Amino acid sequence: MHVHVIGVCGTGMGALAGLFRAAGHRVTGSDTAFHPPIGPALARWGVETRPGWDPANLEPAPDLVVIGNVCRKDNPEARAAIDRGLRYTSFPGAMEELFLADRKGFVVAGTHGKTTTTTLLAWLLHEGGKDPGLLVGGIPRNFDQSFRLGAPGAPFAIEGDEYDSAFFEKTPKFWRYRPWGAILTSIEHDHIDIYPTEEAYVSAFVEFVKRIPVDGLLVAWAGDRHVREVAKQARCRVRFYALDRDDCGDVVPDWVAAPAPAIGGMLPFDLFGHGSACGRVLAPLSGHHNVRNTVAAIALASEGAGCDLATTIKAVQGFLGVKRRQ
Repeated sequence: MHVHVIGVCGTGMGALAGLFRAAGHRVTGSDTAFHPPIGPALARWGVETRPGWDPANLEPAPDLVVIGNVCRKDNPEARAAIDRGLRYTSFPGAMEELFLADRKGFVVAGTHGKTTTTTLLAWLLHEGGKDPGLLVGGIPRNFDQSFRLGAPGAPFAIEGDEYDSAFFEKTPKFWRYRPWGAILTSIEHDHIDIYPTEEAYVSAFVEFVKRIPVDGLLVAWAGDRHVREVAKQARCRVRFYALDRDDCGDVVPDWVAAPAPAIGGMLPFDLFGHGSACGRVLAPLSGHHNVRNTVAAIALASEGAGCDLATTIKAVQGFLGVKRRQ
């Protein structure tokens, strides 16, 4: 299949183009500029790039056009694709239809920490023998590219962006990611251009968790009151996580971390799961917020994907982080 991506030099759209190439498709892409790091990466991945927004970029006619949310409704290339009757979709539409239809989506959502937590989750799944798919808006140091196809039927770890999908699809991206397993890190009013009120912002997450099936799993931070409220509306199993010092309101967390003093570049913490001591974890990321992210990833990898807990805990110290992230 020939896929054409309009707005291909965005971090997410570039990763999607690379994912299509990994799946064996011919991929062309247009944008106004092709600066590093994405521009050179597209060339390495075999994506054919075309400068500018030009209807001529649609010749010969591709089988599918993916229109990024950088495009406005008057974008001449996007407009030409629609007016000519070409098959078109949004970024999340492409993910839902072509990469997540037959796999369990493991979606990391929340205002903060999505890229790092998604990448860590994928690393733990990989080390647990699950050969996961991955798509994030950053460059993981453990994988050296922001996408991987993984094995058929394996979990697919994806960063769950709550921003809208496209000018023709004004709904949050993460609604279309078929979440079976999910992490909810935080909810703090953001993107006021499309969510003018806190209530509107929170409601996007409510609808997201309602999309998790009854047999799925939501891992949620108990230290955020909005997260607690949203998680209680889920149909699936819910596992709350927290640090031992977090104010968790009326929730008793299932997974708890007790941080210890940093040593040798690591931030160690003792992990407790469902009331039992699970051992000491050596986390290579700084800050208590990253301890929380690590606990969440461990919980979803072990309870959601069936990864051996001891193996998962050991794998944490081998995580190298994400380029241009803390």
